[in-house]
Order: sequence, then structure tokens, then C-alpha cells
Amino acid sequence: MSLANLITLARLPLLLILVGLLFVPSFGVRLIGLGLLIVLFLLDWFDGYVARLRNEVTEIGAVLDIALDRSVENILWITFMYLGLVPLWVPIVFLVRSFVVDGIRGVALARGKSGFGMMYSPLGRFLVASRFMRALYGLAKGVIFGLLYLTWALAIKDPTILITLHPLNQSLIFLTMALCLIRGLPVIQDGRILFRAEKNQPDPAAPPESGRRRTI
Repeated sequence: MSLANLITLARLPLLLILVGLLFVPSFGVRLIGLGLLIVLFLLDWFDGYVARLRNEVTEIGAVLDIALDRSVENILWITFMYLGLVPLWVPIVFLVRSFVVDGIRGVALARGKSGFGMMYSPLGRFLVASRFMRALYGLAKGVIFGLLYLTWALAIKDPTILITLHPLNQSLIFLTMALCLIRGLPVIQDGRILFRAEKNQPDPAAPPESGRRRTI
């Protein structure tokens, strides 16, 4: 297995550790967890950097990267919902978006199109596949998860911080969710184009139609 893929997979045990630290009633321990969260998001950038540097960009690497991204964001949303920092409907929106978008990408991958390569429209390629939008969405997730983690850590010292930071947290949650939906809709639209194009292609296994009409 390539070094880039090993770095990608290393994010999973790191995720489980920092989630577990959220339930330890210690300010210092939760700060350690916050540090691990920062490392987790840096690894998301670093695995791609290593893959490009070592020429290890592969389809399996792209699939693993997307799978770990989904695992990180969905597990963290559900955890913060359980802790009372996030409304119930927020992880539901992200989960539904994940299932729909990744389902379409899975079908596209089976037909020889990568998750980003399946994008047809210029706007779709910008919103979904451009480094700018991917970095912006990653930054938004990193900021809101970091702030929620910090809020939970500070609540050990002063529980009123939960009320003080609530408006800021909710605003960033809405912003992150908006980016999530904005980047998901083009996948659905371009997925329809891909499936329509595949449907209209003739089946190479089908026998050719005869030019002569048979008389019954």
C-alpha cells in the first residue's frame, strides 16, 4: 500500500481517539483532543500532497480519501449532536447528502468516471472539483469542528461558555451546511447527465438491426 493511502487510513484511529477524549471530564485532556483534531485535518491535506509528490494518485486513493472525509464529518456531527452542541437535523442533512452524492459517485466510478472526473458543467467542476472550493469546504469544517471542540473543553471551566458561543457556533454550522449542499447539488445534476448519456449509448452486445423489414 502506498504511503499516501497509509496516511489517509491513519486518520481513522486518530478520529476515534479524539472523539473518545471528548467524554473525559478534564480540560487538559480535551485540549489534547483539540490538538489531535488539528492534526487530523492537516493529514487530510498532507495525504494529497504526498500522493502528488510521489506520483501515487490513484482511484483507490481517491475513494479512500472521500470515505475518510465522510467518516470524519459524519462521526463528528453525530458526536456533537449527542453532546447537545448541534441540532438533530444537522447530522441528518449531512448523512443524507453523503448517501446520495457518494451513491452517484459509486455508480460513476463503476462506469470509469472518478468522483471529480464525472463533473460535466464548468460550474459543477468549480464547485465540486476545484482546489479552491475543496479547500474552502475543508477549512469551514475544520473551523466549526475546532470551535465546537474548544467550546466543549472550555465548558469544563465555565459552563456559561455554551450560551456565549452558541450564536457563533450556529452561524458557522449554517455556513458549513450551505457549502455542503452547494457542492452536492452539481453532483446530482451532472450525475443525471452521465446516466442519460449512458442510457442513450447503443448496447455493443446487441445484434445489429436488419435493414430489411421482415414480413409476418
